[in-house]
Amino acid sequence: MSEPTASVEVKEDLSDCPRCGGGRGFHVSFRRRGGSLAVILVCPSCGHRFTVGEWTIPAGEPRPFDPAIDAGP
Repeated sequence: MSEPTASVEVKEDLSDCPRCGGGRGFHVSFRRRGGSLAVILVCPSCGHRFTVGEWTIPAGEPRPFDPAIDAGP
């Protein structure tokens, strides 16, 4: 698998490919990097790969159920 070739900043919305202009959204993949997950967007039109940042994976036990957050609308 190739490395993402471009970093893109997500402002209000990112649904069109910055490279080809395709507006069908993106496929999403993840790559583990130590304690983080890199989020990678892949354009279904041109196949170009973008990275949008990394998220830290929480350590330890999952948080307990919180009805105020987890119950939904």
